[in-house]
Amino acid sequence: MKSQTQAVADSSADSEFSQAWAVVMAAAIGVGLGLSPLPFYTIDVMVGPLGQEFGWTRGEVFSAIAVSTFTGLFTAPLIGMLAERFGARPVALISIVTFGLAMMAMGLNNGDKRLYFFLWFCLAVAGAGTLPIVLTRPVNNWFDKRRGFALGIALIATGIFGALVKGLAQYMVDAYSWRMAYVALGSLPILIALPFAILTLRDIHDKPYQESLAARFKPLLLGISFLGGLALVYLAFQFTLPLFQENGFRLAYGMAFAFMAIILIAFASAFFVPIKMMPPATIDASKRMDLPGLTLLETLRTWRFWLLAICFVPISYAIGAMVPSIVPLLVTKGFEVSEAVSLATLTGLAVLFGRLIGGYLIDKVWAPGVAFVFLSLPAVALFLFTGEVTQAGAMIAILLIGFGAGVEYDFMAYLVSKYFGMKRYSAIYGALYAFFAAGAGFGPTVMNNLADSHGWDFTLQTAAIALIIATIPLLFLGRYQKFD
Repeated sequence: MKSQTQAVADSSADSEFSQAWAVVMAAAIGVGLGLSPLPFYTIDVMVGPLGQEFGWTRGEVFSAIAVSTFTGLFTAPLIGMLAERFGARPVALISIVTFGLAMMAMGLNNGDKRLYFFLWFCLAVAGAGTLPIVLTRPVNNWFDKRRGFALGIALIATGIFGALVKGLAQYMVDAYSWRMAYVALGSLPILIALPFAILTLRDIHDKPYQESLAARFKPLLLGISFLGGLALVYLAFQFTLPLFQENGFRLAYGMAFAFMAIILIAFASAFFVPIKMMPPATIDASKRMDLPGLTLLETLRTWRFWLLAICFVPISYAIGAMVPSIVPLLVTKGFEVSEAVSLATLTGLAVLFGRLIGGYLIDKVWAPGVAFVFLSLPAVALFLFTGEVTQAGAMIAILLIGFGAGVEYDFMAYLVSKYFGMKRYSAIYGALYAFFAAGAGFGPTVMNNLADSHGWDFTLQTAAIALIIATIPLLFLGRYQKFD
């Protein structure tokens, strides 16, 4: 039998989801169709077409990510401060639109590398507000008892959408052109994420949903999002179905079909589940405008911030650089391009389970310990990719990489809230994200250039060793900090 105290705690935790499920879903869609996954999950699909049309090498194509990353070193802290000043909602809504347009503009590339790099620069600036820096702030504020699990749900969409947009991009490239692929990709955040965010992306300080003008147009806004999701599913289905018919059932195909069903069910259910958005009992209304925690300057003086900053550079390099490198790696190992793309979609399955399981565990167990285990697993995958790679070995390795990639953002968001508080959450997260972006952004270029000069086996082995070494210091973070 549960004690009365435990029963009250469980009821309070359940009320968080009943009141703020739509905030979590809006954050999930915004992040899932934002700067973090869309360009990086699809750049490997563009390597072949850009190489054929302009004569570029794999390293030259991936070098654009370094431009985006360098830009992110400045935009991430800035966008965090803007979210603190003006709120997450307006920053995110504007950025969803500008990011979609910037993604479409990628189709203007004419072979001039200066233009190519400039387009990626614009992409990084325009899409900064779609990063977890901004979109996890409302989730952290709405949730207390189930914060880790809520963050896990909010961030699983990167894997779901990332897996499907890879297939969508390949279908558009094969059926039309890489330019049309970018147009299709850019339309997704505007058609799907924007209407839903207008309706439900609200922090605890924003005008309540019930009093908003958008609430009167709920069927219209949800209908637009649903139709956009339906278009995404249709195009991803057009890529996956021929592979399924040719090769029979495989886990990658089954997972893709499951993700399509999840998207359709999620959007359809939003029509029938009531949107409430009243602050749960765990949130003290008297403290809404003065959240506890450290300022950015106070945080920069702590050793914990710098420990996390230093550790996440090699962690994000080893894990983040592999996600867009899987397809070219598998091709060098003898896989067909279509099969490599299909296998790469398995990262979405692993990201989904990694975020749900990891988010659940960090609510129950000390988060740095969970992070150490989860972020060390991809090291095994890197070793599995060395030497001769079988299909079974590739599947296991991809799942392990996705499992690690599925919890990076979750752990970072959760650790910021627990060790530095919510007073300047977005600004602190933005500053820390700059270090994370350095590893993940420069990583694909470094990894692919290193692979070109020293081979994939050497590159993967060194990345695995760096990953193991970088996760150990997380165990020295100590107890969560208390703020008045």
